[in-house]
Amino acid sequence: MRSFAVALFALAFAPSARGADPAPDKMLPPSTQLYIRWDGIAAHADAYKKSVWGGIMAGPTGDNVRALLARAPKLLGASVLADPLLAGKPPAELKASLADLKATEKLIDLIADKGVIIAAEVREPAPTIKGIGTVVGGLIGGKLPGPEAIMPDAQVIVMVPDVGDKADVLFGSFRLLMKKTEYTVEPFEADGRKGFRVNVPDGGPFPVHVAWWVEGKHFVFYAGTRKPAAIISEMQSNVAKGGVTNHPLYVRATKLGQFESITRGYIDTGKMIDLAKSLAGPLVPGLKERLDGTGLSGLRAVVLSSGFDGKESRATYEFDAPGERKGLLKVLKQEPLGVADLPPLPPDVSRFSALRIDPTATYDAGIGLVEFFSMIQEFGVEDDAKKKGQAELIKVRKDYLMRETDKFLGISVKDDLLPHLGDKLVIYQSPTEGLQVFGTVICISVKDAAKVKTAADRVQRALEAIANSPIKVRKKVLKGVEYREFYARGFGVLTPTYAVVGDWLVISGHPQVVQGVILRTKSDLPKWKPDEATAKRLAKMPAGCGLQYCDPKSTASNLCTVGPLFLSAFGNRNVFNEPAETDFDPIDVGIVPNAHELNRHLFPNLTVTRDDGKTIRIEVNESISMPLEVIGLEPLAFAIALSLRF
Repeated sequence: MRSFAVALFALAFAPSARGADPAPDKMLPPSTQLYIRWDGIAAHADAYKKSVWGGIMAGPTGDNVRALLARAPKLLGASVLADPLLAGKPPAELKASLADLKATEKLIDLIADKGVIIAAEVREPAPTIKGIGTVVGGLIGGKLPGPEAIMPDAQVIVMVPDVGDKADVLFGSFRLLMKKTEYTVEPFEADGRKGFRVNVPDGGPFPVHVAWWVEGKHFVFYAGTRKPAAIISEMQSNVAKGGVTNHPLYVRATKLGQFESITRGYIDTGKMIDLAKSLAGPLVPGLKERLDGTGLSGLRAVVLSSGFDGKESRATYEFDAPGERKGLLKVLKQEPLGVADLPPLPPDVSRFSALRIDPTATYDAGIGLVEFFSMIQEFGVEDDAKKKGQAELIKVRKDYLMRETDKFLGISVKDDLLPHLGDKLVIYQSPTEGLQVFGTVICISVKDAAKVKTAADRVQRALEAIANSPIKVRKKVLKGVEYREFYARGFGVLTPTYAVVGDWLVISGHPQVVQGVILRTKSDLPKWKPDEATAKRLAKMPAGCGLQYCDPKSTASNLCTVGPLFLSAFGNRNVFNEPAETDFDPIDVGIVPNAHELNRHLFPNLTVTRDDGKTIRIEVNESISMPLEVIGLEPLAFAIALSLRF
């Protein structure tokens, strides 16, 4: 996802000299809870050119990406200009919209050159003499205070640094975007700054203000509960305090990762969760106990940095979880996991994720999450527990969920299954053995194969409930290994299949995948092993409790194959055009890159997860990554394209 975002902004640019002036960061509140800064491409021109993206964007694929991005403002402008023209709007308004459209066409180049900063914060309500007087007066008069009396202050700030005289590009872009909404935009002036604000009507539980202006050389977009004038005043006082640059997590983010950082930031999750407890806790009984029990309270901070290291795109993410761990934070085990610990994978495996996990902790965490998200629902077991406090109430509800799970599966999960499972979980896909997400395979290591097989054999009743129809079970034997196939109309195109193969419980959506695991275990088929280049890269990465591999060539090929069908289908259904045939202007299907040209630049993406008991570290070494590539959802895009086409 990170690399995909870089691609969208990686356009032709002229390298520009740029100092390390942190002035925009100094304008942000020292107590900022979320901070992300992307420097832009121009600030790292040399590193960018040496990376995979430099080669991609310098060739035909880069031309296609630029053409695709150039198309976006035109699609927006078609409706922004055409609709007012048909509605008989005055020429002056149409001329202004055209000027804003031309400005929007320069937006991506500007962001790629200057970068962007995103900051957000939520604060406890700040009491005022007027506010206290209103509440007290209301209580004396028998009137309870409204929600605005306890609503926190919230703000989101987006800054584009050093835009200078190019701010009109951003002003015009925002004006154009707001014309697609029901709100009007009006100019405002505060403390010598001139900008625009959105006229948001009152009526909500708390005020909402949206505005944008130029602060010094920096463009500022703001949305929050306070008036823009208050934010402008606060920015000036923040500079004297050093702004966000003195925040410990900010300092840590600037030093994270041994590569040229282009993006860095943090999330002060500890502060955010503490605020949730103090603000929402009194209104949501049991919230504190649930946040503690699910382990969310134990996550105190997230720090990240990403950038370039030669051809590779690099990233490091750190999740601070010191102290006693509960819920989700107990799932990971600290034992190392390497290539030798994997099940026999197919030689053309396109992606896999492997983790060391505690099966019992994983099950408990899952039950805890179900209870958390269903807190407003009563299970019919709460009456007596309510008298004993929230902790006992939550325990009773979890016990109920576990009993229902056992009843549904027909086994005692904690007695019949979990003690006999190992601590390795591997999920993989192979294009030869299955169509992306439909060919997903789940492998769980086992300690006692016989007992796991016995437990698995007893879940047929649960599968019948899922399928909502009778199930036909077919037992088959391959190379002395028994596997079972489940047939039911309710499963649609899937045929759930499982087997215990050696030290692994293998589960898949169709039998061919399980057959492949059996044949590779018996050495009748070749197994995956990293190529020489990938092996060398893995050797440089520290061992951890998690390993992820993804060959982006598979995803890129699928997207480049589906892309023309998708764009053609949408274009023919006039999604991008007005229906009049005289105005027919089909979208250019040729902007989809050629898969072979794109793939020649790519190499496998590798991710290692480590846990030292205090901090969970995720280190990424990749060429490029696509959204949700590790899941393999390209066939869904293909299905959508076909449904629109036919």
